[in-house]
Amino acid sequence: MRMTKLGKFTKFSKFFEETIWFFSTALTVDEMMVKFHGRTNLQQFMKNKPERWGIKKWEIASAEGYLFDCDIYCGKGSNIYSSKKKPVLTKCSLGSRVVLSMTQDLLLSIVPGKLDRYHLYFDNFFTNPDLLIHLKTRALKATGTVRVNRVNAVNNLDKNAERGAHIVQYEKNSGLNFITAMDSKAVSVLSTAAGVTPLSDMDRFSFDEMKDIAVPFPHAFKMYNTFMGGVDSHDSHCSNLMPCIRAKRWTWPIFIRLIQSSMANATVLRNYVHETRGSKELAMKIAEHYLLKATVRQKHNEGIADLKRNCENYSKCSVRTQKICKDCNVHVCSACFKILHQ
Repeated sequence: MRMTKLGKFTKFSKFFEETIWFFSTALTVDEMMVKFHGRTNLQQFMKNKPERWGIKKWEIASAEGYLFDCDIYCGKGSNIYSSKKKPVLTKCSLGSRVVLSMTQDLLLSIVPGKLDRYHLYFDNFFTNPDLLIHLKTRALKATGTVRVNRVNAVNNLDKNAERGAHIVQYEKNSGLNFITAMDSKAVSVLSTAAGVTPLSDMDRFSFDEMKDIAVPFPHAFKMYNTFMGGVDSHDSHCSNLMPCIRAKRWTWPIFIRLIQSSMANATVLRNYVHETRGSKELAMKIAEHYLLKATVRQKHNEGIADLKRNCENYSKCSVRTQKICKDCNVHVCSACFKILHQ
């Protein structure tokens, strides 16, 4: 009987890992800011973020905005640790260490034969050729915009080229695609999963026709634009739940952000099976439930047991009693019953 239960639990744990844990195959790694204006060594400034002052966090999320893991940025000199509390490639760049740390649980929880289903997306802060090649050796595909000074190859694209014009270089040994396309300016992408074909239409505004027109872009750009905004989507859900209380200590906004993230994750999961709704409505329902639970208390039934035992409220009451609460199936004295179970 014991072995049967253990076998059932093992099967359930495998089912949980494969279906619930990292259930989305399109994953985004990015940074986000927790709003905080107090004094702390963790405070950062990022001018391109909606919240410019705050505490920086690294996050990995699905394309829909479900947060799988996060970590607080503690400074340039801090070590990023794996799930086994060992520093991750301390001599590598910060962006590479963050990606490897965020994907550590993915590599440990998913069967190696199924890792090729997953695709990572990140921006030019994290992307470099060595990182993508390393991820490919672990059977993980990746796509990200890249800064020109991080790639040895050069794609000379005319500045006056039309939108959609592109140049591609393919490295056979590593399987890297280095694609440069003209949008409002030249943008470069590195990918180990997608290339140029098939060309995918993307809407761009035309000043000549004064409307949006379909412009063919390489397939890697289409995939990047479709799946990259997972962390931003999660941050948008959390911003809808922003409390009006400002804290002086940095621990409070981090704690509140964890609660916001759990509500955002619940919103994403609900939108999978029901009609799409916002996170604020879910938060209102949760608040109504707990307020109703606090105001309306259910009456419990009393009973007498065969043996005397210590009262349930043993930290404040030392009485041994035969009186029990039938609904909770615990021993409780008359004084504590009026306080806790009535």
